[in-house]
Amino acid sequence: MHRKETLSATHQMYLKTLLRLSREHPVGRVKDLAQELGVTPGTVSTALTRLEEQRLIEREHYGGAQLTATGTAVAECVERRFEILRALLIDVFGVDKEVAEMDACMMEHAVSPMTLNRMSRFLDLLHSGASFDMESLQRSFGRGESVCTSCEASQTCQAVEAASA
Repeated sequence: MHRKETLSATHQMYLKTLLRLSREHPVGRVKDLAQELGVTPGTVSTALTRLEEQRLIEREHYGGAQLTATGTAVAECVERRFEILRALLIDVFGVDKEVAEMDACMMEHAVSPMTLNRMSRFLDLLHSGASFDMESLQRSFGRGESVCTSCEASQTCQAVEAASA
């Protein structure tokens, strides 16, 4: 991998899934997580224990799990990476939605903050309807602030770094 990753892709997926489930229910149940992720309840319990140790979730014994503020920030970052990658695959490359979702899910854990930020800026330009050539496009990458600008500067996801501190 091209940079130090302090939170495994698997744990990032658990956080992202908990975030999605939290929009429907106040707590993420082991049963629901297992079903969403295609794993056994025992596997979920083991992962939740690790996430609780990292203070990314809070949970009750035999109860549901809730994201902490830090866990929410990490989950939102992973979700944002997924959304940008999926949009790029669908909108730019014309990849089928289902394939794009599978590919984006794998890529979201490996793409650098700089690359992700540039992809996001490219999509913004594309969706704005502005015309651009390669030279003006490349110049625009060095400008502007986005959610991922501080991550790009440090070459690591700030939410993930905060989670492991």
